[in-house]
Amino acid sequence: MKKQVKHRDILIVGAGNILLGDEGIGVHIIRELKKISLPDNVELLDIGVSAFSLVSYIPGRKKIIIVDAVKSGGEAGSIYKLSLDDIEKEKDKLFSLHQIGIAEILTFFQFGAASGEVVIIGVEIGEIKWGMELSPCIKEKIPHIIKYIVSQIS
Repeated sequence: MKKQVKHRDILIVGAGNILLGDEGIGVHIIRELKKISLPDNVELLDIGVSAFSLVSYIPGRKKIIIVDAVKSGGEAGSIYKLSLDDIEKEKDKLFSLHQIGIAEILTFFQFGAASGEVVIIGVEIGEIKWGMELSPCIKEKIPHIIKYIVSQIS
Protein backbone atom coordinates (compact mmCIF):
# COMPACT_ATOMS: atom_id res chain seq x y z
CA MET A 1 0.00 0.00 0.00
CA LYS A 2 1.35 3.41 -1.00
CA LYS A 3 1.67 5.86 1.88
CA GLN A 4 -0.12 9.14 1.21
CA VAL A 5 2.00 12.22 1.88
CA LYS A 6 0.22 15.10 3.61
CA HIS A 7 1.23 18.49 2.27
CA ARG A 8 1.83 21.32 4.67
CA ASP A 9 -0.65 24.22 4.68
CA ILE A 10 1.70 26.85 3.24
CA LEU A 11 3.97 26.35 0.26
CA ILE A 12 6.69 28.85 -0.61
CA VAL A 13 8.04 28.33 -4.12
CA GLY A 14 11.25 29.82 -5.49
CA ALA A 15 11.53 30.09 -9.26
CA GLY A 16 14.42 31.25 -11.38
CA ASN A 17 17.52 30.41 -13.34
CA ILE A 18 20.49 30.64 -10.98
CA LEU A 19 22.90 30.63 -13.93
CA LEU A 20 21.71 34.10 -14.96
CA GLY A 21 22.51 36.24 -11.94
CA ASP A 22 19.52 38.13 -10.55
CA GLU A 23 17.13 35.99 -12.58
CA GLY A 24 17.66 33.29 -9.95
CA ILE A 25 16.44 35.38 -7.01
CA GLY A 26 13.54 33.02 -6.22
CA VAL A 27 15.92 30.08 -5.80
CA HIS A 28 18.33 32.16 -3.71
CA ILE A 29 15.47 33.20 -1.44
CA ILE A 30 14.43 29.57 -0.87
CA ARG A 31 18.03 28.74 0.06
CA GLU A 32 18.05 31.58 2.59
CA LEU A 33 14.66 30.58 4.02
CA LYS A 34 16.03 27.07 4.64
CA LYS A 35 18.54 28.63 7.04
CA ILE A 36 15.93 30.09 9.36
CA SER A 37 13.29 28.60 11.62
CA LEU A 38 9.87 28.62 9.99
CA PRO A 39 6.54 27.32 11.31
CA ASP A 40 5.99 23.57 10.90
CA ASN A 41 3.14 24.16 8.46
CA VAL A 42 5.47 25.78 5.89
CA GLU A 43 7.07 23.84 3.05
CA LEU A 44 9.80 25.26 0.81
CA LEU A 45 10.17 24.29 -2.84
CA ASP A 46 12.89 25.23 -5.32
CA ILE A 47 11.46 24.65 -8.80
CA GLY A 48 14.18 26.48 -10.70
CA VAL A 49 12.83 26.94 -14.23
CA SER A 50 10.64 23.84 -14.22
CA ALA A 51 7.15 25.37 -14.07
CA PHE A 52 5.31 22.17 -14.70
CA SER A 53 6.75 20.43 -11.65
CA LEU A 54 4.72 22.89 -9.56
CA VAL A 55 1.39 21.37 -10.56
CA SER A 56 1.63 18.34 -8.25
CA TYR A 57 2.45 20.53 -5.24
CA ILE A 58 -0.61 22.81 -5.53
CA PRO A 59 -3.64 20.82 -4.30
CA GLY A 60 -4.64 21.06 -0.64
CA ARG A 61 -2.70 24.19 0.25
CA LYS A 62 -4.20 27.02 2.28
CA LYS A 63 -1.65 29.46 0.88
CA ILE A 64 0.93 29.37 -1.90
CA ILE A 65 3.62 32.04 -2.17
CA ILE A 66 5.67 32.13 -5.37
CA VAL A 67 8.90 34.14 -5.38
CA ASP A 68 10.18 35.05 -8.81
CA ALA A 69 12.22 37.63 -10.68
CA VAL A 70 10.30 40.19 -12.70
CA LYS A 71 11.24 42.93 -15.10
CA SER A 72 8.84 45.82 -15.20
CA GLY A 73 11.11 48.83 -15.39
CA GLY A 74 11.07 49.58 -11.65
CA GLU A 75 13.98 50.05 -9.29
CA ALA A 76 16.14 46.95 -8.80
CA GLY A 77 15.12 45.10 -5.65
CA SER A 78 11.58 46.47 -5.62
CA ILE A 79 9.13 43.93 -4.23
CA TYR A 80 5.73 43.45 -5.82
CA LYS A 81 3.00 41.51 -4.04
CA LEU A 82 0.51 40.28 -6.58
CA SER A 83 -2.65 38.23 -6.45
CA LEU A 84 -3.85 36.21 -9.42
CA ASP A 85 -6.28 39.02 -10.24
CA ASP A 86 -3.42 41.54 -10.19
CA ILE A 87 -1.40 39.37 -12.53
CA GLU A 88 -4.30 39.05 -14.95
CA LYS A 89 -4.55 42.86 -15.06
CA GLU A 90 -0.78 43.52 -15.14
CA LYS A 91 0.50 40.60 -17.24
CA ASP A 92 1.59 42.96 -20.03
CA LYS A 93 3.67 45.05 -17.62
CA LEU A 94 5.24 42.38 -15.40
CA PHE A 95 6.86 39.31 -16.75
CA SER A 96 9.11 36.52 -15.67
CA LEU A 97 12.16 35.68 -17.71
CA HIS A 98 11.98 31.91 -17.75
CA GLN A 99 9.64 28.97 -18.25
CA ILE A 100 7.39 29.73 -15.26
CA GLY A 101 6.02 32.93 -16.67
CA ILE A 102 3.00 34.89 -15.58
CA ALA A 103 0.79 33.16 -18.17
CA GLU A 104 1.75 29.72 -16.84
CA ILE A 105 1.03 30.72 -13.25
CA LEU A 106 -2.40 31.96 -14.28
CA THR A 107 -3.11 28.74 -16.17
CA PHE A 108 -2.16 26.53 -13.20
CA PHE A 109 -4.43 28.33 -10.78
CA GLN A 110 -7.37 29.24 -13.01
CA PHE A 111 -8.21 25.58 -13.54
CA GLY A 112 -9.08 25.14 -9.89
CA ALA A 113 -5.98 23.28 -8.72
CA ALA A 114 -5.52 25.70 -5.84
CA SER A 115 -8.20 26.08 -3.21
CA GLY A 116 -6.36 28.58 -1.01
CA GLU A 117 -4.78 31.99 -1.38
CA VAL A 118 -2.10 32.46 -4.02
CA VAL A 119 0.42 35.28 -3.69
CA ILE A 120 3.20 36.06 -6.13
CA ILE A 121 6.16 37.98 -4.75
CA GLY A 122 7.98 39.51 -7.70
CA VAL A 123 11.43 40.97 -7.20
CA GLU A 124 12.59 43.53 -9.75
CA ILE A 125 15.93 42.38 -11.13
CA GLY A 126 19.04 44.49 -11.39
CA GLU A 127 21.01 42.69 -14.07
CA ILE A 128 20.99 39.48 -16.01
CA LYS A 129 24.38 38.05 -16.82
CA TRP A 130 26.06 34.68 -16.87
CA GLY A 131 27.02 33.62 -13.39
CA MET A 132 25.50 32.40 -10.16
CA GLU A 133 26.10 35.56 -8.15
CA LEU A 134 23.40 38.10 -7.50
CA SER A 135 24.17 41.73 -8.25
CA PRO A 136 25.15 43.79 -5.17
CA CYS A 137 21.88 45.77 -5.23
CA ILE A 138 19.79 42.56 -5.15
CA LYS A 139 22.04 40.78 -2.66
CA GLU A 140 21.66 43.63 -0.15
CA LYS A 141 17.84 43.38 -0.46
CA ILE A 142 17.71 39.68 0.54
CA PRO A 143 17.11 40.31 4.28
CA HIS A 144 14.27 42.69 3.41
CA ILE A 145 12.74 40.18 0.96
CA ILE A 146 13.00 37.38 3.57
CA LYS A 147 11.36 39.58 6.22
CA TYR A 148 8.57 40.44 3.79
CA ILE A 149 7.92 36.78 2.93
CA VAL A 150 7.93 35.77 6.60
CA SER A 151 5.35 38.48 7.26
CA GLN A 152 3.14 36.86 4.62
CA ILE A 153 3.08 33.49 6.42
CA SER A 154 2.17 34.70 9.90
